[in-house]
Amino acid sequence: MGEERLVSAFVIGLTGPMGAGKSTVAGMLRELGAKVLDADAIARDEQLRGTVGYSAIVQQFGTAILGEDKEVDRRKLADIVFTDPRKLEQLERILHPRVIARVLEARKMLPDDAIMVVEAIKLLETSLRRVCDRVWVVLAPRELALQRLADRGIPEEEAARRLLNQANEAAFRAAADVVIVNDGDREATRVQVVESFARIRERERPSPGS
Repeated sequence: MGEERLVSAFVIGLTGPMGAGKSTVAGMLRELGAKVLDADAIARDEQLRGTVGYSAIVQQFGTAILGEDKEVDRRKLADIVFTDPRKLEQLERILHPRVIARVLEARKMLPDDAIMVVEAIKLLETSLRRVCDRVWVVLAPRELALQRLADRGIPEEEAARRLLNQANEAAFRAAADVVIVNDGDREATRVQVVESFARIRERERPSPGS
């Protein structure tokens, strides 16, 4: 049955609403041996001065979105795109192809038996989803998510507006192969992650020569 062996790293797409705790789950997966990529961090890299993404963003949105250091001021940009779905789509058209290219490049560099996790807030709505073998969704009660966002310095009104620009919980659940409920009990969350990751190891990653 050796012909059934997968020929590239297995990819878990990790997503969920803002404040659900994706980074917490990603950290747990990293401890279990997964290679973790943060798609949002990649997108930030692609906005740095001197990149193609930077040039495209400035051309699209103008120099008003730049800070004193001439770098993209992400708060100014967020104020624009999260109040206008059309502008958000314009930004995504610039960044998402670059993020996907970086993910595919990283996947090629990993051994065939590796498991790579791509943490991405915009997974279900983009072609990044097609790169993933499984979709994991992290969910949390709305009030807890808003509190977590407030702890990051995002005002409740702005956080609520951003959440409206994302899929609702029903859509996340419908798209998920695995749902991790992160309701504040860290150990309970860890148990879910460990059990789900073990199933990937046992069932989805045939051993060489099996």
